[in-house]
Amino acid sequence: MQTLRISDEAATKLQKMAEKAHVSSVELIERIIQKYSTEEETPKSFADFAGALADSPNFQGDPVEIQRKMRDEWD
Repeated sequence: MQTLRISDEAATKLQKMAEKAHVSSVELIERIIQKYSTEEETPKSFADFAGALADSPNFQGDPVEIQRKMRDEWD
């Protein structure tokens, strides 16, 4: 067994989340850890990254022009 110290604010949020899920705080933390570790081990698909670069300055402007510039690099 291990003791975990968290802020009062985090403890209050945890308690409310646990009550909403009808489980103890310990059970909720264990579920969160299990979900996190499973997601970390799961390979990511292309759909997970869709839109991730939408705000990138490298992808602003006309997409066709960006493609032309990329192709021109090969010439």
